[in-house]
Amino acid sequence: MGLTKRIKEYKLFQKFFGFEAGIDITDETQVLFRKNVVIKNIIFISNIIYTAIFAIISFGEPSNWVLTIICFPLTFLVNNMLKAQIFKNENNLLKQQIAMYMCCFYMFLTAILIYLRLKTGASSYLGEVGYILLYYSLVVVSFYQDKKMLKIVFEWLMVIVTVLHFVLTYNIIGKDYATDIVSFVKNFFSSVEFKDIALRTILLAIFMLVVYSIVNVSNYMQEERKAELIKRRTTQEDFTNVVKEIFEVSLNNKKRSSDEIHQIELEAMMCKKLASLLGMNPAVCDEISSFCTIHITETVKLNDNVNYDDDKQFEEMKQQTMLGSLIISRLELERKGEDIIRAHMEGSNDDEFLNRMKGIQNNRNSQIIMLCEMYVSLRSIRSYKKAFNHRVSMERLKEQYRVYYDADIFERFVKFEDDFEKIYDEN
Repeated sequence: MGLTKRIKEYKLFQKFFGFEAGIDITDETQVLFRKNVVIKNIIFISNIIYTAIFAIISFGEPSNWVLTIICFPLTFLVNNMLKAQIFKNENNLLKQQIAMYMCCFYMFLTAILIYLRLKTGASSYLGEVGYILLYYSLVVVSFYQDKKMLKIVFEWLMVIVTVLHFVLTYNIIGKDYATDIVSFVKNFFSSVEFKDIALRTILLAIFMLVVYSIVNVSNYMQEERKAELIKRRTTQEDFTNVVKEIFEVSLNNKKRSSDEIHQIELEAMMCKKLASLLGMNPAVCDEISSFCTIHITETVKLNDNVNYDDDKQFEEMKQQTMLGSLIISRLELERKGEDIIRAHMEGSNDDEFLNRMKGIQNNRNSQIIMLCEMYVSLRSIRSYKKAFNHRVSMERLKEQYRVYYDADIFERFVKFEDDFEKIYDEN
């Protein structure tokens, strides 16, 4: 239950605040759209928090309840306005950029207004809470990873914060430091207010520098990742085209007749029987039988318009490639059996031929399939031979083809040859 709950929580987070799933990072519009969606959701949560802040201070200041009541529906109004701008223009880069600036402007405007509200009136002791929101808005805006916009935001924020310090935070203009400019400068620069303003400005500048550096690094890594993805897609596209051509050449066999299909089905039944007689478990027996018919039951379908960012389609392409490889292996095994029979018919089965054939798919499963296939071939008509009866086919297997198989596999087939004759004759 704990794991299931965590998975559900992760999926819920991905839906509203995640960025990885379903995004093509090479598509600038799609990336900005997703960023706008995430920021919109952050703004919605932020608005609820702002409303909660006003609700808290309203307990000491009854007049603030009016503002709190107004803020709550305003939260949904702003969210719906941003939602309309973002979702109605999902594929329009210019509209998404406008939505981005709207989100950034709103974040800073609300942070400044809340700071002004908390710094004035009976709740002035909460002014630092509002001041922290300015830093919070910077962090949210940095999510866009737009260096140009971030630079503009930094410049304006530095100016606005400086004005707020002089006009609101310390009300320097309203204080009487001296009657002339020289005395004012002397008294102001030696005052506690100046030291605090200077310290706040330095800390804000350092914070901005750190945020800008993080965005710069993230932006560089994103661009590198994008370039790498584009190169990978190009390589994958070329690879897919090559594989498709290989499959079209390798798998473009003439349409098989009903007799040929029936013979392959007989081979599959014999393979399953022989595997069972060798003591293999039922799952392996079924696997060998399925592989025996894979070249007539399965077809490779490579999609030319594969979306490499869609995990399901990418997985489908990978599976189709693996399927094509299996079919080619099965055709190679079929070709091997025919080459062996033809070579013995024509007398070209020398030692070099024997060694070459033993190097082609000589594992136990392949030997089981090829032995059954060779028996069926011997009993069937081929372009280079007539059909043999069961007795002649077994004699040829024992005299000429025993050398291609492991002793236990061949002897088990010979021992139960009546069963294989029955399968061939009765099906």
